[in-house]
Amino acid sequence: MATTGTLKYKKYQEKRAGDFKDKWYGKAVQDRTMDFEDFVTHMSEHNSPYSRGVIHGVLIDMLSCMQELVLDGKSVRLGELGLISLGMSTMPANTAAEFTAANIKGVHLNVRNTKTWSNQELRKRCRLTELTAYAGTPQEGGGEDDRPVIE
Repeated sequence: MATTGTLKYKKYQEKRAGDFKDKWYGKAVQDRTMDFEDFVTHMSEHNSPYSRGVIHGVLIDMLSCMQELVLDGKSVRLGELGLISLGMSTMPANTAAEFTAANIKGVHLNVRNTKTWSNQELRKRCRLTELTAYAGTPQEGGGEDDRPVIE
């Protein structure tokens, strides 16, 4: 059975100069961040034959091993969730000889989705809901920290 969910979004108006200035867009928002311990509890409460402690231990070991492998230049495929690897952002150089490690601005984690978790499949599984209750004024769509108010 395919799982479905609700993708919450807010509207925002582009303020930066350029062709898209003053246009309105949507941005996905999350109404809560679930920490690792809450995630472990969530898993253990879903008819799992494994205790919370077993799930916690397995996931801690998985994260440690994944970090080791990814930092060693390997990609790790987590079943249908996706392929996890490192990526980087760089500044350009005029020639290959001029490009050095100093051109690397940052390193980040990539998660490339799979067929089951493809962008098209995720869109089919999401109900869209505008999140309208924010800490800031309703006209602005958000406060300084841009976090939604949970009621």
